[in-house]
Amino acid sequence: MRKALVAGALALAALLTNATGATAVSAEAEAVTYTGWTWNISGHKLNHGRVDSGLVEEAVGSIRRAENAVDFVSFNEICHNQYRAIRAQLASWNPDNPSYARFQEAIPAGSKGADGRSICGGESFGKALFSRHQLGGAEYRTFAQESGLSYWSDGVEHPVMSGLLCAPLVARPNMKFCSVHISPISTSDVMSEDGKTVLVEGRPYGYRQLVELDGILDGFAAAGQTYMIAGDFNAEPDYDRLNRFYAVEVPEPAGSGAKAPNGGDHRELDDLDASCPGYGEETSANPAAGVPCGMARPKIDMIFARKDRLASPDYSADSKAIPLCTEIDANGALKSENTEPCSDHRVLIGRATLLVDPAT
Repeated sequence: MRKALVAGALALAALLTNATGATAVSAEAEAVTYTGWTWNISGHKLNHGRVDSGLVEEAVGSIRRAENAVDFVSFNEICHNQYRAIRAQLASWNPDNPSYARFQEAIPAGSKGADGRSICGGESFGKALFSRHQLGGAEYRTFAQESGLSYWSDGVEHPVMSGLLCAPLVARPNMKFCSVHISPISTSDVMSEDGKTVLVEGRPYGYRQLVELDGILDGFAAAGQTYMIAGDFNAEPDYDRLNRFYAVEVPEPAGSGAKAPNGGDHRELDDLDASCPGYGEETSANPAAGVPCGMARPKIDMIFARKDRLASPDYSADSKAIPLCTEIDANGALKSENTEPCSDHRVLIGRATLLVDPAT
């Protein structure tokens, strides 16, 4: 029976994958269901590096909620003290798992922003991942393309370097979970009408990081590795710069306007949501114009899986309402009598059954 199930999954993977970007899946591949959870918590900008506003408890409560059945967790814009607090509260998530947390620094401790304010109250700032399953050694990759953002240390301006944080599972080394945060700055050159003169020079930082990321993921696939990647992509699903990720089979969102065709190797786990097929539910709290399907706010947080590793078409995702935390004023002080949204992003939870090759 097990061989029949896997054989059916392999046949489905073949149907979901066109010739371009296809990778070989072992006949011994195991079909395993995983749930990913991702949240950009705005740990510095909105939360001022605090761990006592209710943010930590809201995050951990969502992760550990039985009905969410979370396996992997991705945090963007997290301060290191927030990471430590969450790590401590997740220590009993799976008591048999001694290796469940990883952190990647984007800004070192002791840094300041352009406004002169201490970043994260002096703590380092970056991204994190957690796992209910024991993790192997972390893979820390820094994009060659800087983000276009800066921080100050010892009076010197430095570029914020974005990257990719991944870790494989000890029990299944060919399965890995990754957290990413793409630069919010991505603009093209503004050209004159004759197309020869650059009127305004573009800043395509996010686009170039996405090109790098696509190449890295292709390398994982070529090595026979299955992955789930989650985070803030700072681009909407109908943006052309994400065409290299979304598979050609993904429907075009209603009202997305002129759009180049998709040609990528992935399905985003919310791309079949009935509210806006090809796009998904909103994840940002910030209103925007021109969002497909008449939505008021955009989707910029995603969970991707490679389409030739999907064992079932029954993948899905859900965007959760932003919980409330104790209000924090502009100086970083708690206003205990008031509440406010914990972040300007929603939690996104996605589930998929993936084909994972056995260890070699």
